[in-house]
Amino acid sequence: MHEELKKSLDGLGITPGNYRVLMMLPLVYVAWADGKMEEVEIARIDDIARQKLYLELSGLEMLDQWLRKPPDEKYFQEGMKSLFLLAQTEEGDPLIHADELGDLLNHAEAIARATANEMDVATAVTPEEEDALHEIAEVLQLDNGVSWRELLDELDAGPKSILAGRRAPK
Repeated sequence: MHEELKKSLDGLGITPGNYRVLMMLPLVYVAWADGKMEEVEIARIDDIARQKLYLELSGLEMLDQWLRKPPDEKYFQEGMKSLFLLAQTEEGDPLIHADELGDLLNHAEAIARATANEMDVATAVTPEEEDALHEIAEVLQLDNGVSWRELLDELDAGPKSILAGRRAPK
């Protein structure tokens, strides 16, 4: 394992056996973006962790800590940097595949859409959650992190907005 990555993981309290818990950090970050963690968000995050990641007990315990109390900004930034490094490789296969990072952004948006009042409604995404999605996309060097809510807003604004200043066809 790359020395910078090993040092970063050690500082985060993550072991080689539970490094995949970092894949949950973007989801947790989005869930806490509006300042609260709702039961529906916890349930979805738990489902994803158990069904898709098969985390060890120590990873599940760390995730539970993040769900009870949000990691601070410094921890998040370091964790995201480590997550990105896990997807990079100089030789052999990466520990986390690039397509898994793209899936994380999709899962993070699903968490943003999950509220107690409206399930899976694109307009339920708060501005804070939008900002968190953009930040995650930037750090992980993924697409632009445009959520369904933003896409719908663009569509409502009409063709000129979608074409970003280009002329709409007549």
